[in-house]
Amino acid sequence: MSEEIERRDLLGTVGALASAGATAGLAGCLGGSDGNDDDDGDDGPSEKPSFSLETWIAAPGAVTGQDHYPAEYFSFEALLSVENSFIEGAYSELVDRTNGKGRAPFPLPSAAGSPVDTFEEYVTTDNNSQQVLYGDHPADAIGEGLVDNLGFETAGEHREFDLYLNEVDGQSSQVAIGVSEFVLLWIENESPVEGLRDLADTQTEETPLYADENPDMAEVLDHVGDGDRVLAETSDEIPETDLTIPVFEGQVGYGYALGLDGDPFEETYVIVFADEASVDVEAVRSWVDQNSSEDGRFAPHTSVTTTQDGRSVLVTGTRERVDPFVELFA
Repeated sequence: MSEEIERRDLLGTVGALASAGATAGLAGCLGGSDGNDDDDGDDGPSEKPSFSLETWIAAPGAVTGQDHYPAEYFSFEALLSVENSFIEGAYSELVDRTNGKGRAPFPLPSAAGSPVDTFEEYVTTDNNSQQVLYGDHPADAIGEGLVDNLGFETAGEHREFDLYLNEVDGQSSQVAIGVSEFVLLWIENESPVEGLRDLADTQTEETPLYADENPDMAEVLDHVGDGDRVLAETSDEIPETDLTIPVFEGQVGYGYALGLDGDPFEETYVIVFADEASVDVEAVRSWVDQNSSEDGRFAPHTSVTTTQDGRSVLVTGTRERVDPFVELFA
């Protein structure tokens, strides 16, 4: 990063990372990719904790968020294992996003300052205000980079995490990052250090989980939670079908999963309805039909099936090329 950038501009950038996606150039400032790889000794776990998507999605309001918020997950390991099967330009976009570049950078991977192939699992929820990153990264170098180059201050410890806070004058929300040997955490809200503690405590069930508090999220994750790329969200019951969005009358949850262990690759969409009486399979089939030609969502698929499973409708398709950035709404 150029030394000509004024400090106040840099701090303003860091304070707005998640909300504005303005992470360009941060990875080069941190120098994490060539930092010290020594373990943290007694300060960190001796073994990498197992990853479970459900346990990192806190119930709305427990850390941030209102009654509903979206969750997004990437398995960097799985994606990189099939990089030769990406659609054109997708691999370079994945690398750019983790380096703080491109049209939608990943804030926490960008701030970690490490190459994409050092990351394993990434979860971002509530529009980037909560983020979790698993990987084999240089924890000491990341912490030093946050303080020395990005204006963070040390903010204590919690569990295995060293906490760092960046406060920017004039902004209602601030950023805090938790750094451990294997896991990084990010919170952006009015009280981010407290939020980091609460997010870490999802692992001890001291902080309630979304899927435990909301049966609609549990239903969504039951169908898509094992994917290598996952999108999930809940909502109040939708009053009217609108296939242009799409939403369906009676819908209370919506999800997507990309599976990368097959040939061809499998995509699954799930639409969760309030109850079985609300399920409208034909409306979902109409949406699929409208998006199966030309540039439609399902045009690249070799086969698509639509089935009902209780109060959920599943749309499953297979494709030869991977698009790691499919969105729920197009």
